[in-house]
Amino acid sequence: MPKTTMNLRVDASLKKDAEKVIDELGLSMSAAITIYLKMIVREKGLPFEVKVKKSAPASTVKKASRPEDDDDLFDLDLDGDDSIRKAIEKL
Repeated sequence: MPKTTMNLRVDASLKKDAEKVIDELGLSMSAAITIYLKMIVREKGLPFEVKVKKSAPASTVKKASRPEDDDDLFDLDLDGDDSIRKAIEKL
């Protein structure tokens, strides 16, 4: 299968923190992103629930397209069948 290159911009501290976790799992960043993309294809959507926090009034919700606001906007529920470890095991 032919390979392609992806370029993306993320906050430097987010990348550093993610690399620590990915390294502990014994994966490369490329392998971790490949797993994530395979889960998107398999689930036909994001492999976790993405929702606006219930406590935020609709008038104060910021646009999700601003990466610096992601932590304030979304709750990621990775328990149960959607856990990262189980996702890796399923692949």
